[in-house]
Amino acid sequence: MVKDEVYGGHCNCPIKLSFWQMSGKANFYLGRLEEALGSLLKHEEAIAAVVMSCKGRAESLAPLIATIRNLLHHKAAGNEAFQAGKYAAAEEHYTAALACNNASRPFTSVCFCNRAAASHAQGHIADAIADCNRAMALNPEYPKAISRRANLHEIIRNYGQAISDLQRLIALQESQQQKGKCGVRRLGNSGSNAQDLKEAYERIAKAEEDVKKGNPLDYYLIL
Repeated sequence: MVKDEVYGGHCNCPIKLSFWQMSGKANFYLGRLEEALGSLLKHEEAIAAVVMSCKGRAESLAPLIATIRNLLHHKAAGNEAFQAGKYAAAEEHYTAALACNNASRPFTSVCFCNRAAASHAQGHIADAIADCNRAMALNPEYPKAISRRANLHEIIRNYGQAISDLQRLIALQESQQQKGKCGVRRLGNSGSNAQDLKEAYERIAKAEEDVKKGNPLDYYLIL
């Protein structure tokens, strides 16, 4: 229970409510749903303090909390199904998450990218590419979506597009690496980033060699 604090005869519960509300919504829109859920639950706890101690009224964010829990459930269930090799079920869960969320763009981008992986695993290459396109439209600096789309283009022998995606990935990773040197917080670590860069350059070199072989697009895989 959040203890209400009183300064100069005034309860500061409304201040707490405002803080937890802003924190929860900010994290939600940034795609940090676990952090958002934690803040919003504290908001609901603070509402009880307002009602009991300050004799005030405050708007409940229970509907948003329910939405976040539903989104996290479908994403976790989708990940579990994918790891178990149940790709159709994984796709269904990611689709369900997408159906009940259009506000948290980063989270939506992740769900599109995850659904692309499930589609790829079922041999639906065109659908997977389309979902990568959607993920990148929502978050142009999402490395996993860029790398995944490059891989899909490599599979269907669309090497020109694969090289373009890999060059985009390298530029993003080098930018992140530079930010890391400047002390800017970023995901991952320098070791993994260096390895990712090395692999991206190797993939470009291979794609350039494949271009020279003149292999045509694999239209069968696209269908």
